Amino acid sequence: MKKIVVVPLVALSAGFTAGYTEAQDINANFFSHMELTNSDAARASDREAAWGESALFLTGNLSDKLSFLAESTFQAQEYREDQLTLERIRLRYELNRDHAISIGKMHTPVNYWNDSYHHGRFFYPTINRPLVFGRFIPVHEAGIRLSGQPTDITGFGYDVVLGTGQSEGDDLFARGVKSYTASLTWTPNAELTTRMSYYRDEILDHLNNPFHSHGGHHGMDDMGHGHMDDDHEMHDAMGDGNADIPYEMLSWSAYWDSGDWRALTELSANRTDSGDWNQSAFQYLGRRLTDSLMAYLLLYYVNVGDDEIHFASGIDKRMGVGLEWFARENISVKSELRSRHAHTDGHRDDTEIQVQISFGF
Repeated sequence: MKKIVVVPLVALSAGFTAGYTEAQDINANFFSHMELTNSDAARASDREAAWGESALFLTGNLSDKLSFLAESTFQAQEYREDQLTLERIRLRYELNRDHAISIGKMHTPVNYWNDSYHHGRFFYPTINRPLVFGRFIPVHEAGIRLSGQPTDITGFGYDVVLGTGQSEGDDLFARGVKSYTASLTWTPNAELTTRMSYYRDEILDHLNNPFHSHGGHHGMDDMGHGHMDDDHEMHDAMGDGNADIPYEMLSWSAYWDSGDWRALTELSANRTDSGDWNQSAFQYLGRRLTDSLMAYLLLYYVNVGDDEIHFASGIDKRMGVGLEWFARENISVKSELRSRHAHTDGHRDDTEIQVQISFGF
């Protein structure tokens, strides 16, 4: 993690903390999980319980208008190179009751999942994030974010982010503004939220720049000229030269929760160098059986065209069923049975069983 983001924000937070002690309202939460995965293709050494990513989540008010958010994660070196990672740190200033401005390292508001769920797996509706997060989604962005919910337009919200770009990682505006995010949200009632967004970035020296990544047990979180699948196989896409190329992504999300039923749809299309569009889809549909049991269906789909010059081409489809049991209000046990059909570097069919215990306090 580069100091250019961390040091100024930590110093500024400390200064406001000292000056506004009486206004503080600091909350700390800890989340972690354990999981066991087995599949037809898994080696015997892979069929063991793994301790997942642990997250420390801090929020607080430094004054009536200024607040902060910090999130760091830890995972054993067995699963990722950087054991301790600062995932997010940002300051938010309320301009008025409708609009706010934030600065720091944050989750990009490109879809509902990325803007709603942090690294604590306890809140995930499924065990894993959608497949697209391992390929195309710019999960984090260091930059400035303007957001708001105008009271004169019922249910409407917006976000605009000027970012450093994925190629520069956490070096805040090292080469100026390189990425742009525009997102619109509509919440017509308490049950439904929809979001649409446009993201644009520039991939610098794209053949040699897989973007910054904090790894993890299930592979890379950020985009790159190759991607790391759950089985730790690396696929590399081919391209022409070491040129900087543009990257664009369109996304649409819909989240619906009626109490007994819950659904989340994530659709996106992306392209590099003004080429053909790649597609991805994620669908979750859950039915509450009892106060503590939720059954659900899930579908993952990623399609990258053969003409793509940056990302690995191929089709990856996974579908399955799951059951979530809330053992306590802060403990969740999820189990999933999934089938996989991959046409990437060869045809592969596989069946996976995964169990996860997640908790938070």
